[in-house]
Amino acid sequence: MTTKVISYTRFSSARQAKGHSEQRQYEAALKWCKENGHELDTEMSLHDPGFSAYAGANLKRGGLGVLQLACLNGQLPADTILLIEAFDRLTRMPLPEAYELLLSLINNGLTIVTLNDGKIWNNKTMKSLEAFMLSLVSLYRGFQESDIKSERLRAKYKAARENRSNKEFGSAPGWLTRESKDHPWVVIEEKAAVVRKVFEYAAKGYGTKAIAKIANEQGWIVPTRLARTGTRWHARMPGIILRNRAVLGEHEHRIHTHEAHSKHWKGVETGIVYSNFYPRIISDELWTEARASIETRKVAAKRDNNYYNIFSGIMYCGRCGAPIHRKTEKKGYSRAQLVCADRLAGITECPSFSAVTADPRILEAILTRKVIANNDYDAEYDRALSEVDYDISECDKQLNNLVETLKQVGYSNHLSQAIRSVEGDKKKLLVEKDRLKVWRGMRARFQTQVEENTEMLDEAMQHMYEATEESRDYRATLHLKIARAVETIHVWGYEVAIIEFKHTGELVPVQLDYKRLPSRANTHARYHKPPKPKSPPPRPNLDAAMAGTLVPAEPRRMKQRDDVTARYLDVQEAPDPSD
Repeated sequence: MTTKVISYTRFSSARQAKGHSEQRQYEAALKWCKENGHELDTEMSLHDPGFSAYAGANLKRGGLGVLQLACLNGQLPADTILLIEAFDRLTRMPLPEAYELLLSLINNGLTIVTLNDGKIWNNKTMKSLEAFMLSLVSLYRGFQESDIKSERLRAKYKAARENRSNKEFGSAPGWLTRESKDHPWVVIEEKAAVVRKVFEYAAKGYGTKAIAKIANEQGWIVPTRLARTGTRWHARMPGIILRNRAVLGEHEHRIHTHEAHSKHWKGVETGIVYSNFYPRIISDELWTEARASIETRKVAAKRDNNYYNIFSGIMYCGRCGAPIHRKTEKKGYSRAQLVCADRLAGITECPSFSAVTADPRILEAILTRKVIANNDYDAEYDRALSEVDYDISECDKQLNNLVETLKQVGYSNHLSQAIRSVEGDKKKLLVEKDRLKVWRGMRARFQTQVEENTEMLDEAMQHMYEATEESRDYRATLHLKIARAVETIHVWGYEVAIIEFKHTGELVPVQLDYKRLPSRANTHARYHKPPKPKSPPPRPNLDAAMAGTLVPAEPRRMKQRDDVTARYLDVQEAPDPSD
């Protein structure tokens, strides 16, 4: 029976694939087999291109892991020979992990041959003190070489980061290009124009899926650097663009250690942001407006593509607190059915109701209070408050990233100063938010009753159920304005809705139309009959609301983000080791 001989080849980077590393290792294995009277098993020979032995990637998810598992499970003949160029092809991990790997192979019957020196390593040869010590030295040398190289690279890139140099960092957003590292970044205007469109649609109130759909329909060019989907926009692409602060010219360096990449494929954010690193393509005003719109839309977990549900994320069942879902009807008088989510799940029997009995009444109540009317002062206030809320959330994200970085790299004056700076910014923003609330409260106290804005109401109802692109844009913007002005709409179908306004906390009951047959309610119906004179049905919830005794169920909202303050208090005052 012939001895099974397999080879294992590996190189670490894509750059080495262009060279002769793989061919050299393979030819050395063929030469050894020829000289020693063996035949190389080409079916099982293992190859790990671009897998780092220093990080143990070849063992965790490469061919070496497959080989180890086969040895441990007894799937290889006891006299199998493994050919490697040197121990550093097998592993460059720290000595304890490296030696554990070596023993797991040879203790399960594998014979290893290192082709650079022709030495044989198995259960018999490893009993020799000389072989034992030589294997330790060889394994340690492989680790030490990579470790020194890694430290040098870290020092090099750290110096480049501190000097704000962009020569060492070759990647950039897809809308930028440059001839070489010595040349400045240049904007690709065709792609930059598409990025601006994404932000403009987001500012109108469109979600990422809706923007991606429009991009595919209109054939927008993909502006990202890695266009893995070709010319097609996937649903998450607009969101990735909208979160990328490189559009403002900013850049945040990431930690690219193996530990950092184990947490996220992009590495770990440092929380330290450099401005004017790239050419800016988006104004601060458009960025803030788009981000504020996104923060406002977070109340809605799901949205219809045509934005028919202008109350999405703020309308809840008054009986059980579940969200109200809208089931659009393209035909018929009802326009849509508004249904309690728990009723859809078969949990409750909360009655559904037609949209035409609720939409006009609720819109009228909101618009006549002029909370979203064309009032420059109120619009400016809402915009300012949305911007402050967004800036506060950005401070929280930065603090979170800085704390995680501090935990990884240890105490640093630079990081500590950055944390204190962001904390100071957040305190100023909280003060500004309180000032805005006080200002709005004073305006609300002294405002007189506003006349009905019938013109805006008529315009809203005109676009409410139309399927045109113009109406879709109008509904998207209207939903955004309503979400900024209204906290919650508690609704009892065919009876009453209670609108809770933001900032003032005012509760306004709104009487809804009661249920009638379409032929009676719709004066334009083919077989319309005037309604018979009779009293409206009993509506106890409406009576209780008008009397001020109706208490709605607590709405089941999306969970809010936890404040990160407590997470960094325990590390921000860490002692300086240099003291």
